[in-house]
Amino acid sequence: MSAIEVVKLRMKIGVHEFEAEGPRDLVTAQLETWKQLAGLDAAGTADGRTAAADPALRALFTADAEQKLIRLRVSPGGQRRNADAALLILYGYHTWFAATDDEEVPATRLKAALAASGHRPKRLDRVLAPHLAAGLVLKGGRHRHETYALTMPGRQHAAALARRLCEQR
Repeated sequence: MSAIEVVKLRMKIGVHEFEAEGPRDLVTAQLETWKQLAGLDAAGTADGRTAAADPALRALFTADAEQKLIRLRVSPGGQRRNADAALLILYGYHTWFAATDDEEVPATRLKAALAASGHRPKRLDRVLAPHLAAGLVLKGGRHRHETYALTMPGRQHAAALARRLCEQR
C-alpha cells in the first residue's frame, strides 16, 4: 500500500489568504479553486490589477493619477446606466489605484468621476441601490464620509460588463 503524500500550503497575496493541508492533488485542486474565486491569474496578481495593462480595458478608462480621478470613455446604456457607470468606475479605481490605495472609494471622488464621465446623479446611494442590494457593492461610513467598494462578485460583474463594452467598441 503506497503512502499518500501530505502537503501543507499557506500563502497570502494582497488581501487574499489561502491555507490547506492534505493530499497533494486535493490541495492543488483547492488552490486552483481559490485562485479563481479570488480573481487571481496564474502569475498571482489580481485580474483587476493586470487590467490596466490591457489595451482593450484602457480604452474604457482614462486615469489621472495626480487627481486620482477615473473617467469612463464609453457610457453603458440601459435603465441602470448610472448604476453600471458607477460600478465600472469603481472597477476602474480597483484596476488603476488599488495597488497603492485602499479598496474603498470616497463618495465625493466617485461622484466627481461620474460627473467627469458625463453622468450627474443627485444621490449615489439611490443610484447604487440595485448593486448594493445584489451584494456587488459595499457602502461604508456615513453622510459626508461615505465610501464604496466592490465585492468579489462585484468585481467579476464589472469585469464582465467592461468586456462587453470593449467588444461593442
